[in-house]
Amino acid sequence: MAIKYDLCPVKLLEILGYEQQPSAKEWLESFMQDKKIPLPKVYLDFMERAFKRPLFKTDNLWTTPTFPRMFYEEIQERIEDEKENSDSFDKTSPYYKLAQLPVEQWPNKVCDYLLIGSDYANGDVTFGIHKADLEQDNPKVYWQHEEDPFTKWRDTKHTLSEFLLEVLFNILSCVNYDTAESALENIGWRREEYFDPEKDDWVASKSVLKKQGIRYPELKQYLSSNGTVFGCYDDEKNVFYVGHVDAESKEISLAAIVRAEAEHIFLDIEDLID
Repeated sequence: MAIKYDLCPVKLLEILGYEQQPSAKEWLESFMQDKKIPLPKVYLDFMERAFKRPLFKTDNLWTTPTFPRMFYEEIQERIEDEKENSDSFDKTSPYYKLAQLPVEQWPNKVCDYLLIGSDYANGDVTFGIHKADLEQDNPKVYWQHEEDPFTKWRDTKHTLSEFLLEVLFNILSCVNYDTAESALENIGWRREEYFDPEKDDWVASKSVLKKQGIRYPELKQYLSSNGTVFGCYDDEKNVFYVGHVDAESKEISLAAIVRAEAEHIFLDIEDLID
């Protein structure tokens, strides 16, 4: 079967042409030494290819040297800010109570996390990996809303590799941003969107997917800002299919990502204009 549904995020990047970068490997090794922590293999392999890439400018994964960081560092900064910006440190504040303890005792009150990203559009949610899980190859990813108590972290229900696939499918589907259009074009790929001339709209259907050899029930769907996203890969044609399902209308948008020199997968919209 040509269509692959169980994709590896690192393999996906490699197919697109994102190779390991020596500068990224050096930075990651320096980060681990500085923080005195290990990093999961899935994270290391992915970041060696994603580090500072334009493709990730508008997504939920931090890929620049500014981040990632440890949650305890963020807490310490908050404590310092409260000390500086208030005449008297609010004794009812959970930060005040934590500030009375040596850092060595903080794990009794709040867990530390490696912060790896946030929701790009709002910045209300932060994603992290539990420090105790960093030795695992593919640990769980957790999230925290800024209005939650700092001790409250929720399970995303995703492993790190699943979280990275969610990031990639949101990027490639161009649901909120068209960052992928130019980023892929610059490395020799073309992104085509399916257009239905009868409906005069950029909508597909399950029958359209079936025509491309895609079995809709086998697609694993991931959360997007207003619905879900999905992706699969035709290894015979070297074509990525990515799409979005609207939460309310259930309409499907579908795009094919092919090499720039390849024949069109869908009807060329310029042919309709002519």
